[in-house]
Amino acid sequence: MSASELRDQTLKRQRELAARHAVLSRLMPEQERHADQLVRVFDATNDLIAVLDRANVRAARRRLLTAIVLLGLVVVAAALVAAGLLPAYGLIGALALLVAAVVLWAGARGLAGTPAEVRA
Repeated sequence: MSASELRDQTLKRQRELAARHAVLSRLMPEQERHADQLVRVFDATNDLIAVLDRANVRAARRRLLTAIVLLGLVVVAAALVAAGLLPAYGLIGALALLVAAVVLWAGARGLAGTPAEVRA
């Protein structure tokens, strides 16, 4: 699913939830349709959360891929320093890349492993 499709689904679900909530707000709790409309609002909320969770997983995957690429660059930089093609100061850059990779990995791991119900 592309980013634009995900964005379109998110907007669609947000509009649907807003419309159902507007109908619910016009109903009085004593009316017979109130309970049915409340269930529809909860269903629309669940649909929106499912789309947002998909977007969250997609972002976590991108962060993990970026962390892997950064780790590859760390290995290349360290190898170039070891081969003498890069000055020893290159290790400082490799260390900075390593820190960035660890931060991305930790953030992606925290996002991907936590369902929405637990985060809320």
